[in-house]
Amino acid sequence: GTLFADPDGSGSACTEVSPCDLWTATDQAVSGDVVFLRGGVYSVDRDLTFTGRGTDLSPAVFESYPGEWAILDGSALGPEDEIWIRVVDDPVVIRLLEIRSMPMAGISVRSSDHVLEGLEVHHCLLTGIQVHESYEKPLSNRNLIRDCVVHDNSGVGLFDSKFGDGGNSDGIAIASGTENRVEHCLVYGNSDDGIDTWRSQDTYIGYSIVHGSGLGSGNGMGIKAGGTPPARGTLVEHNLSYGNLRTGFDDNSGAQVRFLHNTSWGNGDYGFYAGEDTEIAKNIAAELGRESG
Repeated sequence: GTLFADPDGSGSACTEVSPCDLWTATDQAVSGDVVFLRGGVYSVDRDLTFTGRGTDLSPAVFESYPGEWAILDGSALGPEDEIWIRVVDDPVVIRLLEIRSMPMAGISVRSSDHVLEGLEVHHCLLTGIQVHESYEKPLSNRNLIRDCVVHDNSGVGLFDSKFGDGGNSDGIAIASGTENRVEHCLVYGNSDDGIDTWRSQDTYIGYSIVHGSGLGSGNGMGIKAGGTPPARGTLVEHNLSYGNLRTGFDDNSGAQVRFLHNTSWGNGDYGFYAGEDTEIAKNIAAELGRESG
C-alpha cells in the first residue's frame, strides 16, 4: 500500500506504522496510489470524498487491508444530517469494504470511470449505491458496480419529500449517465426498487439477483429499466428477480429496453412489463400475482 488509514489514526504520515485518519488519507491520495483501510469501524461524521488526482493513468484504489474488514458507519447521524460519501473527479476503485447507516445515499458516484467492487451497503435512509450527477449533461458515465451486496436501505416512516416513506430508497440507482454497468450483485430488502436505471442511457444489468423490494410507499419493482427521457437502451440479461411487491422487470417507459434470459418468480404483480419497442426473449415468468406482461 501507498497510504494507510486506521479508525484511530492521526497525524499526516499515513504510513503502515503511523496510519492517519480516513479523511487525511483520501485527501492525500493521488492516481496510482493504493490506500489500505485497516479493519474496524470508521465513524462518518462529516462528508467523505473518494477521488483520484493527478495524471497517472492508473486509478487510486481504496480497500480494506488484506485479511481485515473496514466499516464506514453513519449510525451517529440522524435523518436531518445531509452527510455524503461521494466519488468524484478522476477514476478510483473502491472495493472490499462495508458502508452502513448513512442518512443519505450509502455512496454516491458523481463522475465517470469508477469501479465499486465487493462492497456491502446497507441500512441507509436513501439509495444504497447511487450513480448520478446531471440530467441535462451526462457526467457520470462508464462506472462499474460489481460483486456488491446492497440491502435493507429504507426511509420508511419518514414522510417528508426527501424520504417519501421509503419511496426514494432503491438498492442501486443509475439515475443518469451513459454506459454504466451493474454485474453479479445481490440486492434485497430495499424499500423502493431493487435496481433502477431511471434517466440513464445504455445501462447494463447482468447476472444479478434482486428480491424483497417494496416497503412503505416504495414502488416495489425488482429491476426498473427506464424512466423519463432520455432513458433508453437498457440491457437486462441473466438476472433473477423474485418476491418483490410488484413487477419483477419493468421497462418503466424506457425506450429500446431489452430483457433477455431473465427469470421472474413470485412477484406480486407482473413478471415482465414492456413498452411497444421493448425486446423480450428467452425469459421465464412463474407464480405471479398477475399474468406475465
